[in-house]
Amino acid sequence: METKKEVKKYLLRLEDKEYLKFSQNLNIKNKNYKQIGVRIPMLRKYAIELSKKYDLKFLINNIDEEYYEELMLKGILIGSYKNISYEELEKYINIFVPKIDDWAICDSFCSSLKITKKYYNEMWNIIESYLKSNKEFEVRFALVMILNYYIDDEHIEEIYKIINNVSLDKYYVKMANAWLISYCVIKYYKKTLNFLKNNAKLDKWTYNKGIQKSIESFCITKEQKIKLKKIKNKLI
Repeated sequence: METKKEVKKYLLRLEDKEYLKFSQNLNIKNKNYKQIGVRIPMLRKYAIELSKKYDLKFLINNIDEEYYEELMLKGILIGSYKNISYEELEKYINIFVPKIDDWAICDSFCSSLKITKKYYNEMWNIIESYLKSNKEFEVRFALVMILNYYIDDEHIEEIYKIINNVSLDKYYVKMANAWLISYCVIKYYKKTLNFLKNNAKLDKWTYNKGIQKSIESFCITKEQKIKLKKIKNKLI
């Protein structure tokens, strides 16, 4: 059976010094963990291999958190079990989320939680609880989960309210909120344009960053980008 030592040894064999430099240039310089430099696709592949051999509880208890990649691997593993019960999933999410203190770990964790589609309504309740947090990466977790899984007819009006009500003045929260705005623009262009023109109650930085990220997208037309440019720097 895999042990903490064996998992660590395997990750160290995946060391990519060039990727380590690249990730550090992206401000992934977590002071709480040593870094190896393992590419996320390699971590995902390893997580799949581990999930086929062992149950989640065993892995969570037998992977250390000395290295940045060990923590990221744990997050990816939580989303790797298709047959996990909602109660168990909720338990491990609530254990993991308070440990997040880096945008890359947050976002890779969210993108791994594709099981959200199975527990759609229940997961929304978890998201709402973290939106109320006063911790930067707990709120970011909630916002990134929304943009990954919930921009749809059922939730779009509620999402506009959430965008307006995000009040935690932290960089990675505001960036996530801007990112969420851009996803709403892509999926609901006319509705979101109307929201931005008439109902947005955002700070100017988030408002303009959301529009900027929308304009940078390849998923909207030149004509749509022109309209967005006209309302940039014109927060109502």
